[in-house]
Amino acid sequence: MSAPHAESLDLALADAHAGHASHAEQAPVPFAVPAGVRNLALGLMVAGAALLGASVATGGDHATWRLSADLLIAAFFFTSVAVGCGVIFALMNVTKAGWGIVVRRVPEALASYLPIAMLTMLAVGFLGIKELYEWADPEIVKHDHLLRHKAAILNPTWYFGSMVVVIGGWAALTGKMRSNSIAQDSDGNVAHTGQNIMLSVLFLIFFGLSMTLGSLLWLMSIEPHWFSTMFGVYQFAGAHKAGAAMCAIVVSYLVTRGHLKQANVNHLHNFGLMMFAFSTFWAYIWVSQFLLIWYANIPEETGYYLLRHDGGWMALFALNVILNWVIPFFALLPRPNKRNPKVLVPVAVVVLLGLWLDLYLQVMPAAAHFAGHHHKLDLHGPFFGPGEVGAMAMLGGLFLLVTTTMLAKASLVPTKDPYLQESLHHHI
Repeated sequence: MSAPHAESLDLALADAHAGHASHAEQAPVPFAVPAGVRNLALGLMVAGAALLGASVATGGDHATWRLSADLLIAAFFFTSVAVGCGVIFALMNVTKAGWGIVVRRVPEALASYLPIAMLTMLAVGFLGIKELYEWADPEIVKHDHLLRHKAAILNPTWYFGSMVVVIGGWAALTGKMRSNSIAQDSDGNVAHTGQNIMLSVLFLIFFGLSMTLGSLLWLMSIEPHWFSTMFGVYQFAGAHKAGAAMCAIVVSYLVTRGHLKQANVNHLHNFGLMMFAFSTFWAYIWVSQFLLIWYANIPEETGYYLLRHDGGWMALFALNVILNWVIPFFALLPRPNKRNPKVLVPVAVVVLLGLWLDLYLQVMPAAAHFAGHHHKLDLHGPFFGPGEVGAMAMLGGLFLLVTTTMLAKASLVPTKDPYLQESLHHHI
């Protein structure tokens, strides 16, 4: 940004905040990862790997496809959480949300997992592409007219290339925003704020388009004969509410342990509002997709829901709505609950469990159907065992290790942000 532009932005910010910008500086707030947190992360990784090994050793004919499905669910889960935090970070910048400055380093650090998320998604793809995706088997494609028609998009080049471009793009944009944020702690240059606003606009546009492409290739193509025009928005809604939930958990931990004394219940209230709003938005998209497919009653669309209504899947299908909307909606409806960590954190955990179940229902029934049909296996779901726990534990430990390490690399509070005073005095 040129010097005149930087000066004009500086003046605009100063005017908007009635002189607060000139006093928006405070001492750094250091954070060191507690030994217990680091040991927990490492323990989860080791225990998760052991559980996955036990699942493979005892799984017999089920081992390979189920391992691939479990790892895809876990890898996409933490990718969704990380990019959801990136969306929150970007929205704070675009809307010039002064309230979020003292807690901004939390979504910054959580979004820093995205480079690792790209590597985990690539690894899962290399391991399980032929176990999960019909279109990856040339023999199946050769005898399926629809798959031949879709082969221009449903192929390994697009599959792996999209992970590099999409998740890599998310990582690059959020990483640059974080580096600008940290640089401002040193030089106090308001131009960093302006650059981050522009980068955030670019990120949000790119995310809106690329989330649709990515979720289509990585999740929806597990059932390549089925399609939904709402699928990308559906994944966006899940990622945003999960990102808000993870931020609420981390900020609550930092506040209650005394690491982030500058934040208060008013900041927690805002994360509660995000969870409340996007749980309801998720429910709106869920109902819209379901009702349109039910009403149209077109065979190539209804098959998706028929597969998840048969057998034991129906109970999980109903539980999905309870975890992702009913509990968050009614628990967070009262104002005091959004401000109380003893309520907010358990609800956030429910929201995260809801995201896992949602992804499980998207992946596992379809993966089991493909494995049963093409590998001649007698499979009756649902499936739950050490593999499901192990995949989440192993990647959860990795997520915890990476994000807490990144959280400790900068002051917990941006020390020279022009909106800092507004955030320190935030009250709703």
